[in-house]
Amino acid sequence: MAQMLKARMRAGENLVGCFIMLPSPALVEMAGYAGFDFVILDTEHGAATSETLEHQLRAADASGISALVRTSSMNPGEILRVLDAGATGIVVPHVRTPADAEAIASAAHYPPYGCRGIATTSRAGRHGFISVAEHLSRAHDSTIVLPQIEDADALPYVSAIAGTAGVDGIFIGPADLSISLGHPGNHSDPQVLAAIEKAAQEACAAGSIVSTFASSSNEANAFFRRGIKMVMFSTTSLFTATLRDTVSGLLK
Repeated sequence: MAQMLKARMRAGENLVGCFIMLPSPALVEMAGYAGFDFVILDTEHGAATSETLEHQLRAADASGISALVRTSSMNPGEILRVLDAGATGIVVPHVRTPADAEAIASAAHYPPYGCRGIATTSRAGRHGFISVAEHLSRAHDSTIVLPQIEDADALPYVSAIAGTAGVDGIFIGPADLSISLGHPGNHSDPQVLAAIEKAAQEACAAGSIVSTFASSSNEANAFFRRGIKMVMFSTTSLFTATLRDTVSGLLK
């Protein structure tokens, strides 16, 4: 399953995901059964504990969906923990330089491609029920690394970040980027849109996959037409919009 996601990314497929902040394994299962291609479990702003995260990853396995985890930082220990827990890959916030990208890629991959330490009895290692060779092979073939571009000072380095060895693509974060560019929360400001478009073009030119948020199916399709291959919907935003619309449509 995880290996399939990386292969599908490399094949240039259009992929749709759910971005999940709520610490709910059931929500992960629902995304899988609904037919989404992947989920991103948010531990930067979300409330999931390490134990809850493992349950969410089990739910992903049970429902046949690949699960990446957004870490709260570039800390290599945190990257190690989420990958050992069985995540398909990582999304790392506030990557600003090629050196940052090299560091997170190294933390995510085993030698000779990186410096990740091995624990064969981890969940990723099937608790010791697979060989070291198989574990290393699975990790090499399936682990996905997506640095998040969400700061103005990262924009000059997009091409180099996207082209870093061990990096599979970039994730453009419009919320923090809008703040960094001086237009807080205004994702449709011309300067913000231009920055996103330029970053996407530079990453694509570097042979990298581009991912970002979509607020509607129409916007997602527009992104696909522009070469952005991975789009995701915030489950919290979907829920709040549905709740608000349901209540506002009632006769009182």
